Formats: sequence, C-alpha cells, structure tokens
Amino acid sequence: MIKKWLMLSGQPQSWIEINKMIHKTSVVDNKSQISSSANIGPYCVIGSNVKIGNDVEIHSHVNIAGNTIIGDGTRIFPFAS
Repeated sequence: MIKKWLMLSGQPQSWIEINKMIHKTSVVDNKSQISSSANIGPYCVIGSNVKIGNDVEIHSHVNIAGNTIIGDGTRIFPFAS
C-alpha cells in the first residue's frame, strides 16, 4: 500500500493512503481513522476518535466530532453536524 504524509497548516500530521480523497480545505485530526475508500468533501471537520468506514461519502461542510463511528457505505450530506 502506498502512503504519503498529510500536511495540515504546514506541519506533518498523519499518514494517509494515496487513493483516499480528502479535500484540501478539510481539517482532519491525526487521531481519526479513515478508510482508504472514503471521500471527504470541502470544508469538512473530522475530529479525533472518529472512525470512517469503507465507501463513505462525506459531502461539503460536515462536522464530525466525539467518539463516532461512520459505517460502511454511509453518505452524509452538506451542513450535517
């Protein structure tokens, strides 16, 4: 599996798999666990202790925080929090 360093605010934060799509305007905590097949749209915030499953699609402007598990195949639409 190919990985690269995720840079947030100019600082290395965590490893992500190359086929994972996290929009450059989203903020992802380095303690979160995100499946390699998940897609995170623009202006999302993913907090620590968040687990995102396979084939999850998170549209723009979504905030996920706390001890949260997003199951496989879930779709979350804009402005959900």
